[in-house]
Amino acid sequence: MGKFQRIYWKKNFDWENYAQLYDKYSKPKDNYYEKSSYQLIQTIKLKDNAKIIDLGCGTGVMSKVLLKKYPKINILAIDLSEEMIFFYKKNFKKEIKNGQIKVLQGNAERISDLTNEQYDAVFISSALWDMEIKPLFKSLRSVLKNKGKILFNLPALVVGKDRGFIYFIEHFFRKTLQSDIIYRRISVESIKEISNDCKLNLSYKKDYSFDLTKKNVESFFDVLRYRYPFILFPKEMPYPEKFKRCSEIFNDSLRYIPKEGLKEEGTIFVIEK
Repeated sequence: MGKFQRIYWKKNFDWENYAQLYDKYSKPKDNYYEKSSYQLIQTIKLKDNAKIIDLGCGTGVMSKVLLKKYPKINILAIDLSEEMIFFYKKNFKKEIKNGQIKVLQGNAERISDLTNEQYDAVFISSALWDMEIKPLFKSLRSVLKNKGKILFNLPALVVGKDRGFIYFIEHFFRKTLQSDIIYRRISVESIKEISNDCKLNLSYKKDYSFDLTKKNVESFFDVLRYRYPFILFPKEMPYPEKFKRCSEIFNDSLRYIPKEGLKEEGTIFVIEK
């Protein structure tokens, strides 16, 4: 594979439609992002008034889950996209007005330039694979309290296991396109190595799984068809062709999804200062 590049820096990425569909998909219960966020929040216990960062906050699923369990928690929400931030602010008007939530648009890997406060934990829900890990960890270390934690999830496929919902997508695309292009891989060993280099410690990890109904998968595909043209298609293919082909493949793949839906599998990581 070539050098990792963040797909959201691509000039063709349609942030406006993506953010709107992302917010719409994330509203009903049991969506992919909500289930991933619940896996993270169950991993550690926070103080009622903890200060945390919701990094790559999107339109606010992780924040919603955190506030449900910890109503007095203080949140700094950060996302690269002004379109995502627009919906986030709409979803948390009261908490932003009373100062419980602060919202910033900015680059996750440069978080130390955005705040000089110290935080108990950083949650990165279903977003780490879109970030450059070493500069991210270096920057996060400077904003963590002593014993502060970074929590994130990775799909089983990303850590090299051929199973789960994301594996189904990659496998189906590769077979249909007769392509060897693959989703980004991040090994557990590389996470340990980068953590050590940044004077952090991989203190805990656990596997998880959750079910997605076929109807949920169909709705999720409406969101993912904006992402996957940048992930699983040849770079030289024009974007309009990628988008059209991606939509066709997603629609075709629904015929192969069992009535009961699909199981997503992954791993939760806890990195400690």
